[in-house]
Amino acid sequence: MPILSLARLDCVFFDFDGVIADSVDAKVHAFGELYRPFGEDVRAAVEAYQRAVPGETRYEKIPKFHRELLGVTLSAEDVASWCARLGDLVLDVVVESPLLPDVIDVLEELRSVGIPSHVVSGTPHDELAIILVRKRLGHYFRSVEGAPRRKEPIVEKLLDTYRLDPARCLFVGDAMTDYRCAAACSIPFLGRADPLDSPFPPGTWVVERLGQAFPVKRPDLRRAA
Repeated sequence: MPILSLARLDCVFFDFDGVIADSVDAKVHAFGELYRPFGEDVRAAVEAYQRAVPGETRYEKIPKFHRELLGVTLSAEDVASWCARLGDLVLDVVVESPLLPDVIDVLEELRSVGIPSHVVSGTPHDELAIILVRKRLGHYFRSVEGAPRRKEPIVEKLLDTYRLDPARCLFVGDAMTDYRCAAACSIPFLGRADPLDSPFPPGTWVVERLGQAFPVKRPDLRRAA
C-alpha cells in the first residue's frame, strides 16, 4: 500500500465525521431520535438515508425528510428551528465520540513539517467550531469551515485565498459528497472507509486508517518491551 510523499503536498482538506472523529453512527442515531415522534417507519427511513448519504448537510436533509416522508413543506425559519433541534441532540455525542485511529499522529506529522490542514464539513460551522474546541483539536487546523455553505465553494475559496495548486493538495473524506467535491476542484482524493465496503468508484485510493496512507511515527514496541 503506497505512502504519501509529504514533499508533494502543500495542503490537506479533511472532512470531519468518519475521518477525524468516529461519529457517523452517533449522527445516524441523532437523526433517528429527531424523527422518532413521527413513527418507527419514518425514523428507520431517516436513519437509512443518513447512513447512505452521510455528507449531505442537515439544511438539505431536513426539508427533504419533511417533504418526502411527512408531506410537509418547511419554511426557512422552520428549517433553521429543526436544524437547531438536531444540533442539541448531536453536539455532546459528537464531542464524546472517539477519534479514529492514527488521527493525532497524522495531524502532528503534518504540523511538524509545516503542511496546513483545513476541516471542510457538512456540519454547521458554529457547531463544528465548538466541537473542535471541546475536543482540543482546533490548533491543528488553519481553518474550519462548515454548513450551510457547500463544500465545493468552501474549497475553491481556500484554494484562491492561499494560492494553492489543487494538484499539490489532498482531500480526505468518507462519503461521495467529499469525492465529488475533490473531483470538482481537481484535487486528489483519499477515501477513509472499509476497502471491502467502499462507497467510492473502483480505482479510488481507500484506506481504513489514515496511518496506512500518511507517514506517521509510531513507538517502537519491541524496544519498549
